[in-house]
Amino acid sequence: METENYTFSFQYEELEIGHFIKRYHFDEKDRKLAEAVGRFLSEFITVQAGICYLPQNISCVVTLGITFDKLAELTAEHLLLSYCIECYGMEFLSKAYEKINIFSFQKTGKWIGQYHFLDEEDIEGVETDWNILAKTGVAWKQGMLHPLKSVIFTAEYKENKEESGCDHCAQCGNVTCTFRKEAEGKNKREKIENTMDLGREIYSYGISNIFGRRTEI
Repeated sequence: METENYTFSFQYEELEIGHFIKRYHFDEKDRKLAEAVGRFLSEFITVQAGICYLPQNISCVVTLGITFDKLAELTAEHLLLSYCIECYGMEFLSKAYEKINIFSFQKTGKWIGQYHFLDEEDIEGVETDWNILAKTGVAWKQGMLHPLKSVIFTAEYKENKEESGCDHCAQCGNVTCTFRKEAEGKNKREKIENTMDLGREIYSYGISNIFGRRTEI
């Protein structure tokens, strides 16, 4: 059993703003806000990860830290800004999983497969060294992980990258899925763009669906 702690961040260019806007259903009129928030967060947010390498799998803790929670709290009353920060939180975690997949390969020569996210009860039955949890500053409080943008998961090793959890999108044939990377080819991009109904709502599609408001201008 070996444990490693990692700290890393993401450059603004890695956030792929065009993909971000499509993935989280922002209107084009919100692009400048999304760009500004992305630049800001890429400067201030670092990701902490603790990984326990076991013979058959890994156990992992990932967090965006208390700074992200404080920023989210400060912007809670501004609906669009708050939603944008929340989406970037999910994007940072998604990219962190890709990093962890690389860390696993560098350490063990194997990729990692499907993630099994744990809750407080699950942790008791997992054989691992949870000292890595303390080192990342993550803790259970009132039935939730704190900092709030934190996850704990296990994942089995895979020999081939194509079997890894981070490579499923590349193998998927659904080119219109918003969670897929930018589609290849001009015709495919046009097909995706033509399905977007821009400029018809006061708030973006994502916000309106979360809060149940589809207000016509």
